[in-house]
Amino acid sequence: MPDIPLLYGDIVFDAKPDAVPYNYRISYKVTQLCLTMRICGWGNVCSCSLIKLQMIAFALLSRSNMRQLIEFASNTGIAPIVRFDPAVNRALSFSIAYKFIDQQKNGSYQLTERGKNLADQIIQINDLMVSEISDLNELSKKLTEKKINELVEMWRDVHVENQ
Repeated sequence: MPDIPLLYGDIVFDAKPDAVPYNYRISYKVTQLCLTMRICGWGNVCSCSLIKLQMIAFALLSRSNMRQLIEFASNTGIAPIVRFDPAVNRALSFSIAYKFIDQQKNGSYQLTERGKNLADQIIQINDLMVSEISDLNELSKKLTEKKINELVEMWRDVHVENQ
C-alpha cells in the first residue's frame, strides 16, 4: 500500500524512511575497519583478529571507551568492557566482497592493497574521520594479540565461575 500524504491546510505531512545513524552505515563501518587495520594492524599486511576489530570498534564509540582500552593495552588500566557489534561482522562481509579485506587461513583478517589505498586516501584528506584517526593513532600498535588473549582468558574465568 503506497504512503498517502496527510494534508492539513498548506502543510503536507509525508512519511519518510528513518535515517540510519552514521555509525551504522555500511560505508562508514567498512572505512572504519580499513583505518583500524591500517593504523593498528600487525605488520605490513595490516592484519587483525576479529576480537581485536570488535574491541577497537567498541572503543571508537566514545572517548571513555577508547581511554579505557588504551590504558588496558598500556598495562595501566583494568580490563575494558567490550560489546560485540553485529554491524562490524556485516561490514567485514562487505569489505571482503569489495576486496578491501581478505580472511587468512588462521581466521584473522588482512588489509588488501585496495583497502590500504582507501585508508591512506581517507588519512590524506585530513578532514574525514578525524577523531577516529586520532584515537586509532593513539592506540596504534599497543593492543597486541597477547593482551587480547589475556582479556579473553579473564572472560573465560569469569563465565566458568558463574556456571
